[in-house]
Amino acid sequence: MKQKHLKTIRIAAAAVMFVLFFGVGLGVSQLNAVLVTQFGPGLLRLTSGLFLGTLAAVLMIAVVTLLFGRIYCSVLCPLGILQDGIAFLAQRIKGKAYRKYRFLDTRPVKYGVFLFVLILGAAGVMLPLIALLPSSNFFTIVSNVFLRFFNSILEFLAHATQGVAENAFLAHIKVSEGPGAPGWYESVVPPAAAFCFSLGIFLVVAALAAWRGRLYCNTLCPVGAVLSLLGRAPLWRITLSQDMCVCCGMCEAACKGGAINAKKKSVLAENCVLCFNCIGACKRGGVKLEFRPKDAPKFSLSRRHFIGAAGGVVAGAGAVLIARRLEKALPPKPSCEPAMPPGAGNARHFHEKCVGCGVCIRECEGRVLAPSVSQYGLEGFMQPVVDYSRGACVYTCNHCSNVCPAGALLPLTLAVKQTTRIGLASVNADSCVGCGICASKCPAHAITVTQQNGKRLASVSPDYCIGCGVCEDVCPLPDAPAISVSGVTEQIRVLPPIQLDCAETLAPAEQNADAEQNAAEGEQKADGEPSAASSKPIAVPVPELCVGCGLCSEECPVSAITMVDNLPSVNADACVGCGLCSEACPAPDGPAIVVQG
Repeated sequence: MKQKHLKTIRIAAAAVMFVLFFGVGLGVSQLNAVLVTQFGPGLLRLTSGLFLGTLAAVLMIAVVTLLFGRIYCSVLCPLGILQDGIAFLAQRIKGKAYRKYRFLDTRPVKYGVFLFVLILGAAGVMLPLIALLPSSNFFTIVSNVFLRFFNSILEFLAHATQGVAENAFLAHIKVSEGPGAPGWYESVVPPAAAFCFSLGIFLVVAALAAWRGRLYCNTLCPVGAVLSLLGRAPLWRITLSQDMCVCCGMCEAACKGGAINAKKKSVLAENCVLCFNCIGACKRGGVKLEFRPKDAPKFSLSRRHFIGAAGGVVAGAGAVLIARRLEKALPPKPSCEPAMPPGAGNARHFHEKCVGCGVCIRECEGRVLAPSVSQYGLEGFMQPVVDYSRGACVYTCNHCSNVCPAGALLPLTLAVKQTTRIGLASVNADSCVGCGICASKCPAHAITVTQQNGKRLASVSPDYCIGCGVCEDVCPLPDAPAISVSGVTEQIRVLPPIQLDCAETLAPAEQNADAEQNAAEGEQKADGEPSAASSKPIAVPVPELCVGCGLCSEECPVSAITMVDNLPSVNADACVGCGLCSEACPAPDGPAIVVQG
């Protein structure tokens, strides 16, 4: 095979991989298997345990780098492929006179930045790694920026088309409203800070790519630094023929990695990403991919390299001290502990491993995961947090813990996930009306409704509660839920749910005893009014005050009120005496429905 075809093969392979990675960014779960090819998250995942698939992928990438150099950066790195596309467009826009790159030895900056990030990561400050890791940047850019713009365009087209033609194709697009609402796809609307952060990363990467090709990869990328060390002397590498090269500089001008010095007829393998642009650029055939096992460059630490490395160490140590002081100076975290996704284990493990790629956010079936802004403090910026205001963690879903490429979320089987506590529910006794909806919906059967001090109240059993948030999501109180969930710093296993029927869940032993006593003392009246002997609180209509608006029926959380001939009729068996109907009644002379008993 002629070497001039290597570029075409590389572009075709990169295009296929880019489509797959973009699909992962869009949330296509069937493509998540390609995440194993990401070198940086793979290394982090191996620090959490022995995962054979990840280990095999990391070793394979390392071996290929030792043999051929940094071809990973041109074929398997999604952010690198995106930079190639941006650089290609920028070169076409600039014109022929500006389509030139120049040799640039970026090793002092590259290894200095790498040591800076490494020191901060070892100290538990993951934000620099989150901001620089290429795969994380790519996926957050796709989900937080591209999808946000795409959804905005769909909303605009849908609204515009619905106003023109009711039966038009675009009129059938379901316009998203609020966080996580579905359009053509289901996506989580990121917080403004997360959107701005991702947009800023994209603009920086795009500007560097348009200016100097792979400058980001050879200065700021920590994965590029590791692969540069592995591929500084590959067995097969790009070489310039000493006999055929006339130092015309065409290969140097085509090298987007800035790795070719045409005057010295040399190639800096540590910066070469094997894009093969140089082979096609040379008209004399003086640039080739050759087997050079004996020409390994000797390691030398120049003054510039030493200054760069020392600068990275000093800057990293200083940044750790600044970060610690900044955490103390910033406003304190919310009193309510934020909830981590299932599989996080404990806060220390989660924050030291999560790279904020957001893959788990896109896999969340309940759409309750979102990038954190201030919930975890500075150390957890952009890491996923369970936002119960968006809904509840789906009891039958364990996708997030099984797709994490960095090992921040350890894989959980569905049975284990269903007995893993990610939060703990607590009841506000002052606002709880004892309607029992939370108890009936709790998948872990951790909530019961009991009589406490003469009032019906929900109570939570910590032995069974997993913090899924269903109770908070279904609480019918209009102002604020009477039951809320806070996170835990240590996720532990709880007892499996007791299989109770609905009646047992809604009516504990105390309530059953009360019901039997009421039945023995007297029957309920047909019109819903309680007997004199009954002590159960019941909503009682006052017909002479009723205006027939039906608000009491709409506000009833247990559907115990129906409108008959424009008057409320109360089902005494279903009514829980919460009083929401009386509060909603707008009758001018006083509520037309009151709670008695």
